[in-house]
Amino acid sequence: MPHIKTGLIACILLGIMTGTSVAASNMVLSGEYTFYTDEMSLEMIGQNICMFPDAQSGKQIPRNKGDERDLWFCFSDYQQARKALDIPATPPKQGCGYSGKLTVEVADYRINEQQNDEFDVARLVKVISHDKPEVIECQP
Repeated sequence: MPHIKTGLIACILLGIMTGTSVAASNMVLSGEYTFYTDEMSLEMIGQNICMFPDAQSGKQIPRNKGDERDLWFCFSDYQQARKALDIPATPPKQGCGYSGKLTVEVADYRINEQQNDEFDVARLVKVISHDKPEVIECQP
């Protein structure tokens, strides 16, 4: 049993040192996703599909008191999320990416508690429903 306790302490310390924590259970979230394909967005956030939960379902995501950052996260497995949401593998001919509404079950939600360029991530368990991807218009 001592090795289990040591492992648990190491995980807690790693979370404290890296400024991340993990939500304890699976969550069903509804909202909107975005996947930007323009050069500037790819440079800033990389090849990630991100979700912005609506206010109601977003209440499940644990936050520290005083944390007023917008609720959003990216799926940890880009290819799995792209296929599950039927997002085309190629960028749109005219536009800067894809977006749509969705309801998903996620697990292993990792909260980035630092004020840095990193973002929260979660593992997509399953897609409950989603709209057909719409092209995002490029901003001037």
